[in-house]
Amino acid sequence: MMRMRPARTLVAAICFFCTSLPAQAETASATALAVGMVWWPADPADALYALGGDIEACLSARIREVAPEIIVTPQRTVRDMLFPLLEPATQPATEAGFAALLAREEVRARLTRHGLQYLIVFSGGTLKKKPGGFILCGAGYGGGGCLGFSWQGETTALDAALWSLDDGVRIRREDVKIEGTFVMPAFILPIPIPARTKAQACHELGSQIARAIRQTAAEQAVKPQEPESARQRE
Repeated sequence: MMRMRPARTLVAAICFFCTSLPAQAETASATALAVGMVWWPADPADALYALGGDIEACLSARIREVAPEIIVTPQRTVRDMLFPLLEPATQPATEAGFAALLAREEVRARLTRHGLQYLIVFSGGTLKKKPGGFILCGAGYGGGGCLGFSWQGETTALDAALWSLDDGVRIRREDVKIEGTFVMPAFILPIPIPARTKAQACHELGSQIARAIRQTAAEQAVKPQEPESARQRE
């Protein structure tokens, strides 16, 4: 009888592991956080204003990398949900106007009915300075080549605000500023070395946003909920 105990223990452990899998999957799905992303203010002169370009793609990828439980809805979808409120001709001109827009319950309902809990509003770009240096190139019967050195400074500044769609309140604001220099040494052939400030800024801002969403969701999870009867009396 003593020899059967290890086998019984192993069987019990396997059964416990199997029964715990559905509970773990249910917990993982329950912690999913749905957020929308939108570029504001939209620049009507930029044909890609509705898509956000590579900045939006980079932010979304980094947020998912840091916090896989966060599900990001792209801004084209968010704009369609709110059409025509965020189009260049009708969008709020100031942050106060944007806050007033989200303060309207019927506006937030357009997003929450699709399961969204938060809205990320981002903006920014890259400013390039005047280039310096020189590169001379020439060619002859014996061949050709270049000689010299050039550079160009650039600064990428990005910021993002996190809004709660439960009450239309701005919860957090995150911003990043990265400076760098594009250089191109030339000895026979020019070799460009990009500054990559946009990628660095996007990577850092995406990390900050992901951590902010996680922290906010954790704080709201432990906050005592107001009774339904009290909300109805209001």
